[in-house]
Amino acid sequence: MPAKAYTPTSQQVRYGDAIAFRTLIPSPLLEQLTASEYAQIVQAAADGDRLLPANQPRVKRLRAIVMKLAPYSVKWNDRVKNWAWDVNAIRSRDIRITCLPGGKVLVYGGMLDRVRLNDDELGVLLAHGIAHALREHARSNLSTASQTSLRAAALPPLFGVGDPLPQALNLGARLQTLRYDPTDETEADVIGGDIAARAGFDPRAAITLWDKLAAATRANKTSGFIYTHPYGATRRQDLLNRLQDLMPLYAKATGKRVDTLPDYAGISAQRRKVARR
Repeated sequence: MPAKAYTPTSQQVRYGDAIAFRTLIPSPLLEQLTASEYAQIVQAAADGDRLLPANQPRVKRLRAIVMKLAPYSVKWNDRVKNWAWDVNAIRSRDIRITCLPGGKVLVYGGMLDRVRLNDDELGVLLAHGIAHALREHARSNLSTASQTSLRAAALPPLFGVGDPLPQALNLGARLQTLRYDPTDETEADVIGGDIAARAGFDPRAAITLWDKLAAATRANKTSGFIYTHPYGATRRQDLLNRLQDLMPLYAKATGKRVDTLPDYAGISAQRRKVARR
């Protein structure tokens, strides 16, 4: 399902250089690798009767949200125009999502059943994951050994010879357990927040979303969602500070004025930025 391009207006949230992150591994190869790993994960879930069917309401909900977000992701990575978006959900107690370059999205059951996110929270979460995929954070976070193998594997396909998919990299497992650094998280918060707000999801949901995820996964100090996506007081305050830029985008998307929006979880639509001390 290719995304229809969104043409940005002058009202923008900007972050970084849109092409500076394309290093180490060619984007086409990374997308090919992740698509292959994604297909294997989905097939294994189907074989084990753990893949939720396409007509299941939770899967329909996830796919509808991603399709609302997709058009607003194009400005952050022009390759999105040709991404074949695919969204699936797996029966599991794991509180996890995986968004891969190429538009492949996996949501694990614990995120839906144990955290119980509303649509705004789920929209913000999926936009955050999509932002990681757009900026290809996985590429810079792969181990040195994987990077070396991928570089070596990149040459034959680029010249039209050899096996395009290196074996035994276990890339799927690596991509699902990466621990992002604070810079990655900030970038995903900024870009994901912009995408979600323009798609009509309340940016204030980021606060309740990450508070819920912290409460649900903080005890898992080796692979919990808050371990792999570090969240603390500083990041929380940054999310609050960023609302003054995002609320006008959300208001425009919903056809309202900021001053007419009701409070969300006790958070006003009109906030002043709080300076760090």
